[in-house]
Amino acid sequence: MRYNPPPNWPAAPEGWQPPPDWQPDPSWPEPPPGWQLWVEGDAPSPQQDHRKGMLVTFWIGIALFLAGAISTIVASGSGGGVVWWGGMIFGAVLLFRAGGIYRASRGAGAPALSKPGLGVAAVAVVAALVVGGVAVAKYVEAENLTASVGSCWKSGDGDETILVPCSGSHEYRATAVVTNEAECPATTYGSIAHEGKILCVEED
Repeated sequence: MRYNPPPNWPAAPEGWQPPPDWQPDPSWPEPPPGWQLWVEGDAPSPQQDHRKGMLVTFWIGIALFLAGAISTIVASGSGGGVVWWGGMIFGAVLLFRAGGIYRASRGAGAPALSKPGLGVAAVAVVAALVVGGVAVAKYVEAENLTASVGSCWKSGDGDETILVPCSGSHEYRATAVVTNEAECPATTYGSIAHEGKILCVEED
């Protein structure tokens, strides 16, 4: 049997079960009509609590890490936006913490995760690492962009044209750098003025 305190009584500490001679405090209100103080089932063990905490921590860590990585990919590919490094960092911290909780639960005698559970966790970690690797690569690529021949561009807000990685979505590619727009070849689609340079561009 398991202790089942009513909602109008003080909350019991997680996992606490009354000793055999325990009696409720007479000052507490009456339980709701029909409320059962004792229900079928065993109280959750400390090992079960550890397992639950590990799973919650693990999946929150995966979600935060992926959110940070995806925000980095989107921002790097669009020429602007919010890069949420904190999501990746805090997500990684939670993943390491989940590993620590799992090792502690195993040390306390909890059984190992099932093979399907380990497989799902492994796939999630690999997916997070792959997305994180792509995010770092995209960020490095975006930070090293230069307005030169071969650079790629896309339309932004209004008349703005944004320098973007050629590996992502773009509309134009620079074919020449000149000092005057009139120097662009007659076949050029247009020109872009950027940081004192004039680039002749073609649709791409």
